[in-house]
Amino acid sequence: MKTQRFSSIALLLFVSSCASVQPPSAESLSGLPVVEFGGTVPTQDYILFFPAGKPIPVDVAVKGNIFAKDAEQRLDVTLRKDIYVYKEWVSYDRVTWRNGRDAIKTNAQMRIPGYRHPEPGLMKIQMDEHG
Repeated sequence: MKTQRFSSIALLLFVSSCASVQPPSAESLSGLPVVEFGGTVPTQDYILFFPAGKPIPVDVAVKGNIFAKDAEQRLDVTLRKDIYVYKEWVSYDRVTWRNGRDAIKTNAQMRIPGYRHPEPGLMKIQMDEHG
């Protein structure tokens, strides 16, 4: 099976395709609640906070009725610095906001073992901060 590549912020993260052109101002977001990842999400707008050094769980699963044994595993990643997310916008300080696609380059790959890939399967998410 061919390599499938797609962009997204996952966990993060998690970007909308109908982004507004102007980033929100710090003032316009100052009244919104800040919710740490894993906390209870309010029904109104909020800012999602991913603190540096705190584990972010990522669940990986390979399942299906063709397998005699499925596999599931939780992986934990940690960030080098704090990240705040409001809709498609990302900030490192809650003052300057950038479109998530401009702030973080994301690449996801999946390779399934088979005729064209006679090697172990691969599920890879690469996320790099743009300069």
